[in-house]
Amino acid sequence: MKMHWVRRTVMSAILLASMPGSAAAQETPSEFRSWRTPGWSFTPGVTVAGGFDSNIALASAPADTHRTQSDELIVVQPFGQLEFRSPRTEFSTGYQGYMRRYVDVDELNGFDQRGYLSLRRLATKRLTFFLTNSYADVPTTDEVELNGVPFARTGVRTNALAAGFDARISKLTDLAVRFDNSWVDFDRTDTFLTGGWVNGVRTEVSHHLSERLSAGAEYGIRFADLNADTHELLFQDAGGTLRYGLGGRTTFALAGGISYLDDRLLGLTHRGPYVRAELTHDAARATVGAAFERMFVPSFGIGGSSQSQQVNGFIRMPLNRNRMYLQGSASWSRSEPFVSNELDLDTISLRSTLGYALSRWLRLEGFYAFTRQDSQVTGGEINRHRAGTQVVISQPMRIR
Repeated sequence: MKMHWVRRTVMSAILLASMPGSAAAQETPSEFRSWRTPGWSFTPGVTVAGGFDSNIALASAPADTHRTQSDELIVVQPFGQLEFRSPRTEFSTGYQGYMRRYVDVDELNGFDQRGYLSLRRLATKRLTFFLTNSYADVPTTDEVELNGVPFARTGVRTNALAAGFDARISKLTDLAVRFDNSWVDFDRTDTFLTGGWVNGVRTEVSHHLSERLSAGAEYGIRFADLNADTHELLFQDAGGTLRYGLGGRTTFALAGGISYLDDRLLGLTHRGPYVRAELTHDAARATVGAAFERMFVPSFGIGGSSQSQQVNGFIRMPLNRNRMYLQGSASWSRSEPFVSNELDLDTISLRSTLGYALSRWLRLEGFYAFTRQDSQVTGGEINRHRAGTQVVISQPMRIR
């Protein structure tokens, strides 16, 4: 029974990764930071870090000691980013490697990778096209934000592709169309974690009722092929949207409606409400925001579904505006399967970096990351703390 629960939660994560507004759908990894230099530019660099990992096995603490196995490690991160910026075009692509070396446990040494691509093109005054892709290859499931996935020390590869356009179809009416493709793959088959892919299209029509207020409607449809092409699912979302500008730099967005699920393998259908809310404030030297998401019937694993809730918050201080800066995010999520013999899953994630730019090419940073997951059974709580300091060497270069 435990084995079936693990599979179900992993399947839900794959679908949630493709949903608008979910934490897993971030288009640009936070490690890549732009100086927003006009024209072509290239930013090579390397980060050298020393840190502490409180739970290298990513396991529950034993009842007798209440302590998990820890170790110190050294991380070397080579990276590079290529950018182009003009009045009509914004293009950037980047790569970052993670070479980990633990002091005592050599078996956990490895090399992991992340990369991304982003393109936004203003074709006309009324039409903008965009394309994004984000890839990650990491050693543990807590290093990528996939809703509902149990923490495990197994390699996981994820990729999220999005493409679409934003169009002004009349003086006061906008149309947005977005296509998403997401897939997840796990290295170890003995953990019973199985991957899959999701394709989806979402459209939104919004009408400006005033200078600050706009309202509209949205519809989305997604197809999933999971568990080695043996489990097909179809779900649809339909509802309304609302956006309001609280001031020149503060915006509030709200969306809600009805979700419909068709599990073709089990012959089951479900219906239920969904809601999303987001508040963002863009200050001169920082951007802060918070979001809430409640999705009824979002966990589309083998034989079951669940109700999911998620709260996110973030702060970003651009390097090109601040000598001392803070980058941070926090999230809490809960997955509550409707099947009575399945386990609930609570997940907390906190990531922060405090830095000081000694010069344009040299930065000193301290970092801290905390992840926690509780399956609400005895021995089902996993906690992991990672902290350390790092030196970042990078220098943007204009390409003429």
